Amino acid sequence: MERQIQKRGRYLFRQWYGLGLAVVVALVAALFAPLALAAPTAQDDAVVRVGYLGEATDEAANGARLTISQINSAGGVTAPDGTSYRLELVMPSPEVLASTALDEAIEELVQQDVVAIFGPNANASFDELTVEKLVDTRLPILTAATENALTSGDLEGQVFRLRAPEEIYSEALAAYMVDQLGLTEIALVQADVESTEPLVNFAAALGQAELEPADQVQIPSGAGLDDAVIDLGDLNPEAIVMWGPPQYAASLLRQMRDGGWTGQFAYRLADEAARGDDLPGEIADGVLGVTSWAYSYTSGASQIFLRDYVSAFGEVPGPLSVALYDGVWLLRAAIVSQGVEPDEILAGLTASAAQSLVQGTLSASAYENGDLIHTAMVYELGPWGGVNVLALYIDGQFVALDEEAPIVETPASPVTTPNPAIGEGAYAVVTTTALNVRSGPGFNFDQIGEVQQGDILEILGAVADYSWLVINYQGGIGWIKAEFANVTGDLGSIPILQSPATPTPAVTAPPALGSQPDLLVESVVLNPAQPVPNQPFAATVTVRNAGGGAAGRFAVGLTFDQANYITGFIEGLASGQSGQVQLSSTVVGTGTAQMIVTADQSNEVAESNETNNSFTQAVQSSAATLAEQTNIQLAAGTQFDLYGGTVDFTWDGYNIAMENGARMGVLGVTYEAASPNDVNDSTINNSVGIGSNQVQPGTVFGVITAEGNKAVARVENRQDQTVWISYKVFQ
Repeated sequence: MERQIQKRGRYLFRQWYGLGLAVVVALVAALFAPLALAAPTAQDDAVVRVGYLGEATDEAANGARLTISQINSAGGVTAPDGTSYRLELVMPSPEVLASTALDEAIEELVQQDVVAIFGPNANASFDELTVEKLVDTRLPILTAATENALTSGDLEGQVFRLRAPEEIYSEALAAYMVDQLGLTEIALVQADVESTEPLVNFAAALGQAELEPADQVQIPSGAGLDDAVIDLGDLNPEAIVMWGPPQYAASLLRQMRDGGWTGQFAYRLADEAARGDDLPGEIADGVLGVTSWAYSYTSGASQIFLRDYVSAFGEVPGPLSVALYDGVWLLRAAIVSQGVEPDEILAGLTASAAQSLVQGTLSASAYENGDLIHTAMVYELGPWGGVNVLALYIDGQFVALDEEAPIVETPASPVTTPNPAIGEGAYAVVTTTALNVRSGPGFNFDQIGEVQQGDILEILGAVADYSWLVINYQGGIGWIKAEFANVTGDLGSIPILQSPATPTPAVTAPPALGSQPDLLVESVVLNPAQPVPNQPFAATVTVRNAGGGAAGRFAVGLTFDQANYITGFIEGLASGQSGQVQLSSTVVGTGTAQMIVTADQSNEVAESNETNNSFTQAVQSSAATLAEQTNIQLAAGTQFDLYGGTVDFTWDGYNIAMENGARMGVLGVTYEAASPNDVNDSTINNSVGIGSNQVQPGTVFGVITAEGNKAVARVENRQDQTVWISYKVFQ
């Protein structure tokens, strides 16, 4: 055991993420009201103390404090015996924490009767003495450290890892560079001894792809950096992956760029280096990195956390804050299921069901040695050091971002979380790096400008299916695609607008039209706006002849995701004339499909412009419903029937308790895309209820009602003991 313990603490873990980007903070803080870190309400609830081996104001402590504030403001946590508890975060005194050893700090926490300890979060802190002292406490230990062998010497099963081990990040980065970028000539650079393990892991991952490193360069303490630049310049590899201090990474990259090298550069802690100005903007653009979580990750839980954290602390969160935020939610779940004694919490953590939290899905039963998650995110730095998540990996396996973290789409019958900070009306927050603003609702309309990620735009209107939004753009109006923005406020209050009559208006004088026709799809109106699978729908297509000559008879075609082809005909259009054709068909299945409508489908008309005939739009299909309600407010103690006359569940202010044989479960799809096929006996099998930690805004549940009907519900908002839900019961 001693040999195993000695493996701990060999590698230095640099503190992640400095202060947040000022621009991002300003944008997000302007949008969301500050989240008060609420003091405990006046009540007689008992207190459960949670220890943290770190400074009171570091980002990891902030993550824990945020969760505790949310739990306490929602009424605390209730143990199986019915007792309610408030959580309290306690830390060692600064003078004790400043000592070189952590044994005194650990002892101080034990004396404060803590039921669990979070931290330490640095790999170097897990030396033999510290591990022995932590195990002697007989308390659950939850840490965000990443060194591979960190938990291997824990024979008592007390240590839980809140982030993936280091080898997972190496495997993810290697997989992305080889499988997604197609790189084969990759040189490895090591600038400190602590990087040996992740470098070996990366090389092993290359070996799995039957690749050998193009070169392996060591520049310990920066010695030999200039020689390495010369050697790598002569080699001219497709990519360089580096580990070590950020100043060496920046120096190597700058010299390579100055020498004309244009390959791909990857650095494990690229985001941290950019935030600390070690990797300046002029060379940061395009650098790859890998992390456990990044603020640009687009899952619903991630966006909610980002909002709450920035509002509370005025800075952008990093991976450590997320790890402890998730960790406290896991602790709460263990208390709810088992109790507040340390051995009960330990049993609850060990046997806990998988939970979908900010980083992804955490589960002790899915892994060995106390690991809770094996997720890594590969990202790319922008020109000013911003982070764009490119890919998600679980155990080295690629997972599409829209599978694990779908972009929040605008619903056809929109209901959004109330947000008093933004004022009345509705607003869109841009989620993609850059988004074109167009003169009308379609990609065939002229681009009139561009908005950036994080921009907050006032919504003035929308088309009937809410796939395109009209925004206040520079004092005028513009159109943006709804799927590239998150919507807040009251969308139901904005008007439904018709498409502009002349897409892509001519900018030349009339004589330049010539004598040939030019057919453009002006608009497509679906009835119903959300087609129901296996039921007929109608698409009314308006086509305009924007050319100078008349067009004879031509076909108009419509496809959904290159399938379900339907066609109709317009007998002819004079110059400047518009005509309509109604196409009727059905869709199969639910979800979002790409609809393409093409004028002159068979190329029967010789046009002045043959490249502007298509109109593209995302269309959502939804199963027929027996009942549907939006933004229903439930106070504590409410018994609720979704459909059929028999109560399906009770909301007690904290948890959802199932009634009369109804069942519930968390779904892995969006509310809009959910179908009856997603609600089945294998996934919706919880007849007891859902805990408070899962009753969070954005969570989507499947329900089998007391009468046996299938339904889907989404938590829209939650304040204290009141919750708002939307639901639909399928036919």
